[in-house]
Amino acid sequence: MIHLEEFFNQKSLFTIQLGTSVIDAVLYMANHNVGLVPVLDGEKLVGVFSERDLVRRVIAKNLNLAATLVDSVMTKELILAKSDESYEACLLKMKEAKIRHIIIIRDEKLLGVLSMRDLLEIDISTKKETIEVLNNYIYSR
Repeated sequence: MIHLEEFFNQKSLFTIQLGTSVIDAVLYMANHNVGLVPVLDGEKLVGVFSERDLVRRVIAKNLNLAATLVDSVMTKELILAKSDESYEACLLKMKEAKIRHIIIIRDEKLLGVLSMRDLLEIDISTKKETIEVLNNYIYSR
């Protein structure tokens, strides 16, 4: 079974700082192929900037991408999960909040970001493992 902490050993964490322009954030996200980046003030997590924020809070309001800072358009109400929570608990939080990414913390420090795709990969791996164990049990008699 894959634990959340193990999953982060395989992933890079991409973040931006307060004061980053929207255009710089968008280019950074595009270069790293991510749909959401945590926004930090030094090392402190203060929000996230996502593709959804870009569409709803910048493009839909016809704001200038170069002149607008992520500070004013980022999501500040964050849904967090602790690193020792199960992937099922993360999926449930995401479903209830209707979000596609969840921020994982350990001791109030940013550990990483998991997408719905990441959690589905964990779920598939776990299910395959269970099926293998059950097959071995059934056919080993």
